[in-house]
Amino acid sequence: MSTLESYLDALHQGVFQVVVPKDLVTEPLDPAWKRSAINVPSPGTIASYRKGQYHAHETATEYRVHLDRYDPEKNPIMHLIDDAPLILMIHETMETILVTGRDATRRDPRQRLADQQVSWRLRMGSGVLLWVIATILLILAFTDLEPVFTVILPSFVLFLGLLTIAKGILQRDRKEQGNKEIVRGSLMAGAAIALFVFWELYLILMLLILAVWFFASAAVTLLRAFRERGNLPQGFWYTLGLGVSSLVLGVLAVTLPGWLVDLLVFLFAGLVLMAGAFTLLDAWGLRNAARLMEGDEVPVTAPHG
Repeated sequence: MSTLESYLDALHQGVFQVVVPKDLVTEPLDPAWKRSAINVPSPGTIASYRKGQYHAHETATEYRVHLDRYDPEKNPIMHLIDDAPLILMIHETMETILVTGRDATRRDPRQRLADQQVSWRLRMGSGVLLWVIATILLILAFTDLEPVFTVILPSFVLFLGLLTIAKGILQRDRKEQGNKEIVRGSLMAGAAIALFVFWELYLILMLLILAVWFFASAAVTLLRAFRERGNLPQGFWYTLGLGVSSLVLGVLAVTLPGWLVDLLVFLFAGLVLMAGAFTLLDAWGLRNAARLMEGDEVPVTAPHG
């Protein structure tokens, strides 16, 4: 009988990630492994779990486990600065979109159709919607980004707040949970109203937080790159690149904040465009798979006589 932890010793010897096939783990994950809802995207992940500094991504066939330097429950700020700098999030999100899209286009059409729970029309619509969102963001980035902060973002937060309130009302039979949802939704709706009124203030606050995050990530990453040059799981040049990129963004946040906002919007729009493109490709494959399956159906004829 073997647990997932019995295969993780290499993580303490400088290995960045351990891949453990599921068939080798004969014991279920113990209760100390807590499901994590917020993670940097990873290709093929169906669930993510944390146990202290251990962070496991579960796929259909294996567990991919790495060791965070900081437990997000005990030290969320240092976890964000050191384990999840923004540059790393952007890089891994792009990699996940590319790998997921490539794998989707390579799957056998029959298997692709069997794996999907939505019709190709719905998936096609999702891809078109993503492209529309990306196009709007790009137009605003080239013209005037003010509507993003004065209307779009506050409206989105207000919508989420109202949705949460509605969820709480629907769960009124479970009083405690329903009341929590209503309170949470009300706080979000109140925050949205504040965003409508004080958008300039929260934009300045957001830039200040980004600047601190960038500079802190750059300092920690660059110091590690030179202090542990020969013992870096991700390699010296990769770690150095993360640190320098964070430093550049920090300088932009202080010297050219408007340019930084434009850059971040462009990056986000690019990610949405990529996601939309691969969603459309997958929808096209589903459409062809559906036609293939229909073509294989043999019509039933009435017996003679």
